[in-house]
Amino acid sequence: MTNTPTPSGSVDATKVQPIQRVSDDDLYRHSSQYRMWSFTPEQLAQKRVEINARAATVLETRVRSFLEQNPDLGSDEVAAITEKAVPVTADEEVLLVNYFARMLLTFATKMNLPTEVAATAVTFFRRFYLNNSVMDIVPKEIFYTTLFFACKSENFFIGIDSFAKKTKSKNEDVLKYEFRLLESLQFTLMNHHPFKALHGFFLDIQNILQGKVDLNYMGQVYTNCKKTIMEAILTDVVYFYSPPQITLAALLKEDEALAMRYLDLKFANEDSPGVLHLETLRTVIVACKDTMSANAVPSKEQATRTVAKIHFGQNPLSVVERMRRQRESASPP
Repeated sequence: MTNTPTPSGSVDATKVQPIQRVSDDDLYRHSSQYRMWSFTPEQLAQKRVEINARAATVLETRVRSFLEQNPDLGSDEVAAITEKAVPVTADEEVLLVNYFARMLLTFATKMNLPTEVAATAVTFFRRFYLNNSVMDIVPKEIFYTTLFFACKSENFFIGIDSFAKKTKSKNEDVLKYEFRLLESLQFTLMNHHPFKALHGFFLDIQNILQGKVDLNYMGQVYTNCKKTIMEAILTDVVYFYSPPQITLAALLKEDEALAMRYLDLKFANEDSPGVLHLETLRTVIVACKDTMSANAVPSKEQATRTVAKIHFGQNPLSVVERMRRQRESASPP
């Protein structure tokens, strides 16, 4: 019996390769968010130091120029300017940005804006200060701009007149830095928030653990994870980890037993080609959870001190005027 020749172009069944699937992580790594807004902790710290140093040089030059132009100042006034009109540190900048980012989230919630809009506003705000210093543009000047721009970016339309009325602001103040914001964002407006990954994971958990989890309980876990993710958006984990990793870290934080049980079953066949190694994933999401948990909430007092420091640095004359008012109030009538 003769062997039938294999037709040209046909595939030998014994040589069929395993199907290589494109994961969500693969797609994410081709996004502008990953390419332009992902950093290592060292890269992020260096970026912030450089931005701070650049703005500090400008501020110090401004203060020196003010002193040179006002040679009639008293020695005590010069000493006060030298003490108070100084640049903020990189750590103080981060503290102030995080404080206003939290205020922005609270404000968006009070306006009953969708979760995606609130998350995008916070994201835009924090990214803006990865290319600008609070000594260049103080947070309150870009506050409403980021919120209005987030509404447009997420297709939640609010006209400028209506927005200004709701926020008790002026149209020109909201729009003043809009193009500066767009430039600082490097024209990347698409945001991959972890909320979509959260929805997908919870559908998959119900499938993988079918009949083994209480649906009412799962609903509560989902709600709590959503809150945890919103808190995570206020931290630097968004620069270090992908949205699915942040989602799994939120689940781990909410219910470690449930998260580990799901991962054990989901990645049980980890020797298959293309399947992520379970221990590697565990290490990543535990590190992500720890980073989320270590985030400190800045106090109002800390933020107020930093704002005052910026004000004096931008307006050295205000230091002198303050001293003179104090002298007048202390002198007898």
